[in-house]
Amino acid sequence: MMDACNICNEPLGAPVYESARPVSITSLCQVLDGPTRVWHCENCGHTQTAPLPALEKFYAEDYHILTASEDEDQLYAVREGQKIFRTEHQVATLLEKLDLPPNAQVLDYGCGKAATLKALRSRREDLAPHVFDVGEQYRDFWNAFVPAENQAVNEVPSEWAGRFDAVISFFALEHVAAPKAFVAEAHRLLRDGGTFYFLVPNLFANTADLVVADHVNHFFESSLHRLLADAGFAVREIDGTAHNSAWVVVAEKSDSDGIVPVANSVADAVNSMADYWREFGSRVREFENANGGEVAIYGSGFYGTFIHSSLERPEAVACFLDQNPHRQKQTLLGKPILAPEALPETVRRLYVGLNPRVAREELAAMEWLRDLEVFFL
Repeated sequence: MMDACNICNEPLGAPVYESARPVSITSLCQVLDGPTRVWHCENCGHTQTAPLPALEKFYAEDYHILTASEDEDQLYAVREGQKIFRTEHQVATLLEKLDLPPNAQVLDYGCGKAATLKALRSRREDLAPHVFDVGEQYRDFWNAFVPAENQAVNEVPSEWAGRFDAVISFFALEHVAAPKAFVAEAHRLLRDGGTFYFLVPNLFANTADLVVADHVNHFFESSLHRLLADAGFAVREIDGTAHNSAWVVVAEKSDSDGIVPVANSVADAVNSMADYWREFGSRVREFENANGGEVAIYGSGFYGTFIHSSLERPEAVACFLDQNPHRQKQTLLGKPILAPEALPETVRRLYVGLNPRVAREELAAMEWLRDLEVFFL
C-alpha cells in the first residue's frame, strides 16, 4: 500500500485501480508477475503507481531502452507518408522553447543513451554535454560524443553543483519513486537563473499511462506546479500540445517562492480511466470469442502487449505489425514484428493496439484493412 502522495505528502485512500489479473506490463513491454495498483491524490491532482520491487536495481541492470543500435528510435508520427522519429521532434521542440547561451553547460539527467542530447550537440557544437544515469549499460553510446569527465553513473560528482545552464530530462521523472528528490537535485546542479527542461507523459492524452507498471508518477498540471514550486523553481511553461501525449515543462531556478495555482479536480477523469482499464480485458475477450482463426495485433508497444496479455488464447496471434523499421524483424512475446504490408494472408482479424485518440486516423489510409475484421480499443 502507499500511504502518502509523492508530491504533496497528503494521505492516500484506497487504490483507484488494480489490475484484474496478477500481471503487470512495463513501458518496455515486459510482462511481470504481480498486480498493478494505482492511487490518486485529490489534494494536488497527482496519480501514482506502487513502485516495482527493487526499483533501483531494475533500472540499473534490467532496463535497456533503444540499445539495439546507435540509430534505434521510437516512431513519433507518420505525416503524409513521412516517418518522424521521437529524437528529431524532441530536439526541434527544445530549440523552440529554450534560448541556450553560447558554450552552455548542459546536463541530460536520467539520460538513457542520450540520443536527444547527441542530436542537440550536432546542431549546437558549442554546447558542453554532460550525462547522468543510474546504470552502466549506456556508456558506449555516451563515449561517442561526451568526454569521460562529463559522464556520471549512480552518483553526481560534487563539483557539478551550480555548474549547468540547463538540466534537461526526457521521460525519466515518471519512473522515480522520489520525484521531489529528483527535482531538488536538478535545482542544486543548475546555476542561478538556469533552466530545468523536461518531458513526462500526459495521462490525460494517453490513458494507457495509468497502467504502465514502471511509471510511478502520472502528472497533472497542478502536481507539476506544486512539485517545482516546492523545489524552488519558477514555472515558465507547462505545454500539453507541443509533444504528443506529453507535458513539456520549462522552469527556472529562482530565489522567490513559486506560485501554485488552485488545482481543479481531475478525480472523475482518473476514475473513468480506471473503469476503462478494468473493463478492457473483457472487451478484448468478447472480440476474441466471436470468431476463431489466426489474428494479428497492430502495434508492438504497450497497447499491443496489453491486448496480448488479455487474451485467453494468445497462441492464435500470428504476429505484431508496426510501421517503425527499427521494430520490424524483432520479436515481442515470441511473435515476429512485421511491417503492415507483410501481414500474412491467413490472418483475417486484427486488434489495433494504438492510442485510441489517434488509432482510427492512423489506419484510415491503409486500404487493406477494409477486408479485415478490426477491433479498436
